[in-house]
Amino acid sequence: MQTAVLDIFVILPLVGSFILQSIAVFLLIRLYKESPEKFRSSVLFKITIAGTGVLVAGSLVSIVVPVLTVLALFLFFASILLLTGIIAAAREKETVPVAETETPEEPPAAQSEEPKEDPLVAIGQSFLEHVTEALTGEINLVRLLDFINQTMIEKTGADGGVVFIADDFDDIIAAKSYSGQFPPPYKLPQDLPHKPVRVETNFRYVQFALGETIFGEVAANGKPILIEDGTKDSRIFANGPEEFLVPGSYIAVPLIVKDRVVGVSGLARLPGKPAFTSDELRTAVILGHYSGAAINNVYCVQEVLERADLEREAGIASQIQKTLHPKRLPDLPEVGFGSFFNATKGVCGDYYDVILARRDRIALVIADVAGKGIQSSMVMMMLRSILHLVTNTTKSAGTILDWVNKGITGKIDMDHYATLSYLSYSPQDHSLEYASAGHQPMLIWRAAQGELETIQQKTDPIGVERSSVYSDFKLTVEKGDIIILFTDGLIESLNKEGRQYGTESLSQVISENNSLTAKELATEIKHNIQAFIGSASLHDDQTLVIMKIKN
Repeated sequence: MQTAVLDIFVILPLVGSFILQSIAVFLLIRLYKESPEKFRSSVLFKITIAGTGVLVAGSLVSIVVPVLTVLALFLFFASILLLTGIIAAAREKETVPVAETETPEEPPAAQSEEPKEDPLVAIGQSFLEHVTEALTGEINLVRLLDFINQTMIEKTGADGGVVFIADDFDDIIAAKSYSGQFPPPYKLPQDLPHKPVRVETNFRYVQFALGETIFGEVAANGKPILIEDGTKDSRIFANGPEEFLVPGSYIAVPLIVKDRVVGVSGLARLPGKPAFTSDELRTAVILGHYSGAAINNVYCVQEVLERADLEREAGIASQIQKTLHPKRLPDLPEVGFGSFFNATKGVCGDYYDVILARRDRIALVIADVAGKGIQSSMVMMMLRSILHLVTNTTKSAGTILDWVNKGITGKIDMDHYATLSYLSYSPQDHSLEYASAGHQPMLIWRAAQGELETIQQKTDPIGVERSSVYSDFKLTVEKGDIIILFTDGLIESLNKEGRQYGTESLSQVISENNSLTAKELATEIKHNIQAFIGSASLHDDQTLVIMKIKN
């Protein structure tokens, strides 16, 4: 049988197939190099490469040896590889691991459990809740201290506890909360009967200086103390053989916030029971920090509320003060008046007035009430009421001050006394009566002499002693003379360098501007003081009253 020879026209497609098949092999090899992990385990990919390689070889041999049998043989091998690849691909799909589609196994139960919360965290949350309760409505520090004491006793397994609060002004600590059984570790008073109720009462209200007893020692240095056996520690005092007085084990820790001791917690465990351990001391120390923060929060809120009360009170006092001052000063043919008042926030102690109670007399008053707030305003109101009543009489200036003093003394606190100057002027004869109750001196500019005169009386303020005596100072004035009354806040004003304004500066302004009217002179003095003070803050009210004789 003769072998058939391929036609020349078949050679050209074979050459094209060879080229295309070579490109396919090249691309397959390139894909494999780029992602070897992806194709290394794929049987189908490997058979595809092998089959394509057989086709390439068949095309090449058929071109060189153009015999039909050769081409058919290579096609037969390629078909076998193609069928093998299809079967392998089907098996590869069937044997895909089930684990890849299954949901991942649940972690062991031990791993899925959440970590247990530290019990001290829960205690801290409880502290916050009680602080909130202590700040709602009426602030109740005692209730918070009782909670601190009970928590300390419960978490350390103590038989008794006590909480002391530090007093920074007196350098002492005072017991504010007591609970349970607590053999006193300090020396009891000798005259105190050794009865449980009497001893407990003494402990409930006891006070210690800083450094005194283990509690005062902790308050002084801020370091905790653990005493396992009180009978063997020299710091513990044995008060007697009675069972309830026998020392046991003790813990004392500071209630501290930001390195500041605000109190001390003391814990006791009765003798015969296991002594306190270092772990229980650690718990007490941590609770001490919680407690210090809680107490400090209450203190801060109390301070804010007190400040708000003071500001509200100062606002009310300021309004009262404004109503007591004259709305405008009278302008009389005989005399002219000028004044200025510069209030300092929260002080409200200065008062001045012009009283025209009699046709033949003009009364001029200036006062400075000690203290501040509503109480000072109440004293001011009392002074004004009495003065408006008694100036209608024909009594002298000294007698009027005596009446005012007797009407005030004993009805006000010693902290709210008042200095006062009273001036009574008669336009008919140009006579002037002056009396002072511990106030600043009166200045008189003598126009004829061109000089300033100072008149001062050393007497008691109003409201100190009922037996205080006030005398008159009588003089005459002439046209152009100027009478100046002022409070200490004016001459004691400080500039940024800390220098006082002083009487000399005031006298100089008066001397240089004596030709001005009373109102103009008061304004000039006000501007001069403001220029002197600059941006410095005021510490007291500033008040000035001027009366100038016209004719």
